Amino acid sequence: MSKQNSIILFKTIFDFFPDAIVIVKKKDFKIVNSNIEFQNLFKISNESLVGRNLKDILSERKIFFFNFEDVNKDEGVLIINENIEIFDNNFVIKCVFSREFNDNFFMIFTSLEKLNEENELSLDYLSEIFNILSHEINNPISSISLAADLIKRKYKNVDDELIQIIKSESSRISRLFGNFNYSPLQNMLNKNDENIHELIRFSLFKIKQLPNPIKIIEEFDPSLPLIKINRDIMLQALDNIFVNAYESSDYNSNSYLKIQTRFVIGESIKIPNIKNFKKRNCISIVVSNNGAEISEETLKKVFLPFFSTKKRGSGVGLFIVKKIINDHDGTINIKSENGVVSVKIILPF
Repeated sequence: MSKQNSIILFKTIFDFFPDAIVIVKKKDFKIVNSNIEFQNLFKISNESLVGRNLKDILSERKIFFFNFEDVNKDEGVLIINENIEIFDNNFVIKCVFSREFNDNFFMIFTSLEKLNEENELSLDYLSEIFNILSHEINNPISSISLAADLIKRKYKNVDDELIQIIKSESSRISRLFGNFNYSPLQNMLNKNDENIHELIRFSLFKIKQLPNPIKIIEEFDPSLPLIKINRDIMLQALDNIFVNAYESSDYNSNSYLKIQTRFVIGESIKIPNIKNFKKRNCISIVVSNNGAEISEETLKKVFLPFFSTKKRGSGVGLFIVKKIINDHDGTINIKSENGVVSVKIILPF
């Protein structure tokens, strides 16, 4: 490919890249070039942007201009961890440094809304894959279990313990993939008006029967209305969250499991298959405990299938929990601060 063709190709990719990109001088933050998305974002043409200081363009936004004199000596990608608000939209900024860029570097502005949409699509995609896998795996697993029974009947000198291992491990695989057999369409057809406090207390009753004592604190908003949900699968989600909190406890005199509910007016909720966020009245459920802290790296993975920090954990529970909350048009997030882990669920009604 000729140099001229390479330049044309780069310009085409640069202009039509889905994220806003600006090329900036390292020394003084003067803008060298910007793509169409960046121009659309700030509603300024490239001709008017070139030569201007990026700090002037972002003067009214909360952006942290760190000391580039040290970091820009290296190659690679640097991510600004702050959420930058631009025209009522939040962005994550990536800075790309390379010797090939001479005295310039790239800044890529990625919308958090877009990131959330990609994450939800990934979740749906993974769920569909595991539903298919579950169906395909059950047939050979059943055959293995049946073959083990036939071997035991046909041959007298068979080690019963080995046969039992084959059967129990086959059953374990079936149970593991069976957990992914979750049909959101059928479950969503069976929604009824429910009192969320009744469901919470039903799940807590089971926690109270467990052997190790833990203080349970209820801070319920009595004004909460009934909410249209599927009772069975919402109980499944609550059970999982409460058991996780219980199992992470130190079981000492200060250990607690706190559940707080409240009414939220006009919360922004992402409705599946609809691009923009919608304002809806919601209920908030916060489950917190003062057990083991969760690292930032682990927090990024807690909803991934098969990821678990427990020795005998399957890594399925929180993946299904997130699917259940998503299918109720809700949101769930987990944070760990100052020795307290909190799970926050938002459900619209």
